[in-house]
Amino acid sequence: MVRKLRPERRTEFLNAALRLFVERGVQNTSTAEIARKAGTAAGTLFLYFPTKQDLIKELILDIGRDQSQYINSLLVPSFPVRKTFLTIWKGSIRWFLEHMDEYQYAQQVRDPRIIGEKTAKESEKFFQYYFAAVQKGLEENRIKPYPFELVGGMLYQNIIAVVNLAGAQADPEKREAYIQMGFEIFWNGIKKGASQRTGGKKKKP
Repeated sequence: MVRKLRPERRTEFLNAALRLFVERGVQNTSTAEIARKAGTAAGTLFLYFPTKQDLIKELILDIGRDQSQYINSLLVPSFPVRKTFLTIWKGSIRWFLEHMDEYQYAQQVRDPRIIGEKTAKESEKFFQYYFAAVQKGLEENRIKPYPFELVGGMLYQNIIAVVNLAGAQADPEKREAYIQMGFEIFWNGIKKGASQRTGGKKKKP
């Protein structure tokens, strides 16, 4: 008889793994400890996740999926380019700040050598809104023609820098100021000026 797997049990294992991975580090956490944290036997854990690598993979994919759904719920196709970038910027930072365990875990396993090349590629599909924003900016001639992947990568890395800074700031007003200032630094670095958008010609009044 095939044992029926319960979605809630799967979630319990992932939550237990997340807490332990953040507390102790991925390399220092065993499947036995994860099973014990979830209040079950290791054999039951293996029914859901045959290996520790399976747990690592499913956890990062679940996190990417949840974050992607949140960001996409904020975006509207008719947004101007700047507002599109700002929405991704603020939405990503606020999601990370509200999910610090997920954030810290994601930073631990970003190296493809830990999660595997296949999982790294699979997780990229959840963040297509980064590259869609760059494409929109290029097509509408609103941003400088820097390499596509460079702008997307810099957007993500700048978001991470602000999360680290804002996350250590207890004052809500200062935190918001950092988030806004960080965006202005990023946006001013990629945006085209009015003369650049019109080929050096002034716009007609």
